[in-house]
Amino acid sequence: MHTRIYLARHGETLWNKSQRLQGQLDSELTPLGENQALDIANNLVAKHIDLIVSSPLGRAYKSAKICQQELNVEHQIEYDLIERNLGIWQGEELQRIKGLPAYNECLKEVTSLAIDDLEPALSCGQRILKSLKQLANENTGKTLLVIFHGEALRCLLFLLGKKETSNAFQLYKNGCIVTLDFDVKTQRFTTVQDKL
Repeated sequence: MHTRIYLARHGETLWNKSQRLQGQLDSELTPLGENQALDIANNLVAKHIDLIVSSPLGRAYKSAKICQQELNVEHQIEYDLIERNLGIWQGEELQRIKGLPAYNECLKEVTSLAIDDLEPALSCGQRILKSLKQLANENTGKTLLVIFHGEALRCLLFLLGKKETSNAFQLYKNGCIVTLDFDVKTQRFTTVQDKL
């Protein structure tokens, strides 16, 4: 028995457009972002989604609500799916912090480094993984759409074996979808090449 989870990054926001780090701060979806959220729903309409789950942050919540209108299924908020806390870097332009000594280790790798009040990337990935396992176990045999964030997605997928060394802006475009299957017996996730 397995649970299928479609992980989607929210639609583009004003700060995404200007490449400012949002972390647990927020900015509005752009018109393109609203269309990207609609595209998520349209790409999954034939997948028979049973439940939409989102981070509580406005950009993920609004993307989920757009999907809910199209897919006509229940939506719930899961606080532990919130984006990684980027501490004092939140609100900063990516270009400005690229030259900082800790930039690569903090935003291109997944380590336990904790500087400037940033949540360690490893802790973020573990938090997301724990939350998704709980959702998968509570919804055995169902198909879920989970809408959350690019940096959290990067940290999670590192723990699932995707050892990338780029930042979330480069790796995961707004509106992208990653498919996971959760095996209830082994309690493990595997990534799936699903045709959307």
